[in-house]
Amino acid sequence: MKIYFVGSISGKSKYVSHYKKIVSAIKSLGHEVFEITLGPTKEYVYGMSDSKKVEQYERILKWINQCDVVVAESSYPSMGVGYEISLALEKSKPVVVLYEEGHAPHLLEGLKSDKLLVLKYELDDIKGVIEDAIDYASDQADTRFNFFISTKHQNYLDWIAKVKKTPRAVHLRRLLEKDMEVNKSYQSNLGAVSKGKRGKKR
Repeated sequence: MKIYFVGSISGKSKYVSHYKKIVSAIKSLGHEVFEITLGPTKEYVYGMSDSKKVEQYERILKWINQCDVVVAESSYPSMGVGYEISLALEKSKPVVVLYEEGHAPHLLEGLKSDKLLVLKYELDDIKGVIEDAIDYASDQADTRFNFFISTKHQNYLDWIAKVKKTPRAVHLRRLLEKDMEVNKSYQSNLGAVSKGKRGKKR
């Protein structure tokens, strides 16, 4: 799997060893890691030219689009990390947020989303925590498919995104979920499948 890792660059003086162990653990599990946290210093980032900032933002956006799961270390408060988490969730990417004891991201803990997993960790057990978290997050990953729509439908979805502030994919997914809820034939089929599985376990 492709994993995008992000942590606070301002917090590297305190948490760089944590970041390195997290990235190392992800790689040891056989995953590919995208990250820009370990390399640059705070001074370098704050001193970047406007063109370099645009270049870095585009690289981060590309990685979030390409990745299967986002892993964020959030023990050190960072608006940048929070923005990237929000951006990933808007794109319906599963996000694993890790924090050290006593540094829980309380705002994120109040956010209810199947795509978001907020976990406390200790460095001694970081590999096990990450393995379980990525397994859970991979189950939440979307299946991607393409289909053609008319200009009329495209204009409507653009209007939804602009006026209702709802991403197009989220709006379509909500419509599907509503239809699933009221489709009695589908619900009865789910019940039959569920009973069949319970029967096999016996």
